[in-house]
Amino acid sequence: MDSIIEQVDATELNAVVIDVKDDQGRITFAMDSPTVNEIGAVEPFIGDMPALIAKLKEHGIYPIARVVAFRDPYLAEQKPEWSLHTADGSIYRDSQGLAWVNPYKREVWDYLIEVAKKAGEIGFEEIQFDYIRFTVDRTMKNVVFDEADTQGRDKTQAITEFITYAYEELASQGLFVSADVFGTIIGSQEDAASVGQDYGAMAEHL
Repeated sequence: MDSIIEQVDATELNAVVIDVKDDQGRITFAMDSPTVNEIGAVEPFIGDMPALIAKLKEHGIYPIARVVAFRDPYLAEQKPEWSLHTADGSIYRDSQGLAWVNPYKREVWDYLIEVAKKAGEIGFEEIQFDYIRFTVDRTMKNVVFDEADTQGRDKTQAITEFITYAYEELASQGLFVSADVFGTIIGSQEDAASVGQDYGAMAEHL
C-alpha cells in the first residue's frame, strides 16, 4: 500500500478502489454487522481498515469501496434461500461452479446496503457496486424464477430498482454511489436484457 500511495503522490492519480466485499463474497476487514456476523463473511485481509483510510486521507486520496453485488458464492451457500435455483430446487452454479444470489430478492439488496453503510461509517466516500447484474453464463437457461420474487418484473427492471433503492439509502448517508457495468451491452440489446443493465436508467441514480 505504501508503494501505491507513493505512486499516487507522484502523479495526477487521486483515488483508490478497495475491495470491501470481494468476488468470493468475503468482507475484507473486521465489520460488526448483523448479517455479516450471522454468516461469518469476514475474512480480514486488511488488518486495520480505519488506519488505512486515515492514511489515504492524509495524502488527499479519495477512497472508493468496491462491493461485489450479485456474484456472491459465499452468501448463496450460507443463505441458499437467497440464491438462484434450478428446476429441481438445487442451488444454481455457473460453469465455474460459483453460485449467484438472486437479484430479485429484497433480502439480498438489504444485505448489500448493510455492508455499504458500514463502509461509509469507516470512512469510505463512495460505494462502487460490481457484478450488479445477472450472470451471462450459458447455464443461466437452467435457472427458474419464482413469480413471488419477480412480481412481473424483467431483469432490467430488477437491476434498475436495486440501483434506485441503493442510491436512496446511501446518498442520504452522504455517500456517492457508482457501478461497474458490462461493456458488451453497448452494442447488443440482447446482452443488455440478459444482464439487466440499462445505462440510461441506471445513470439517473448513479
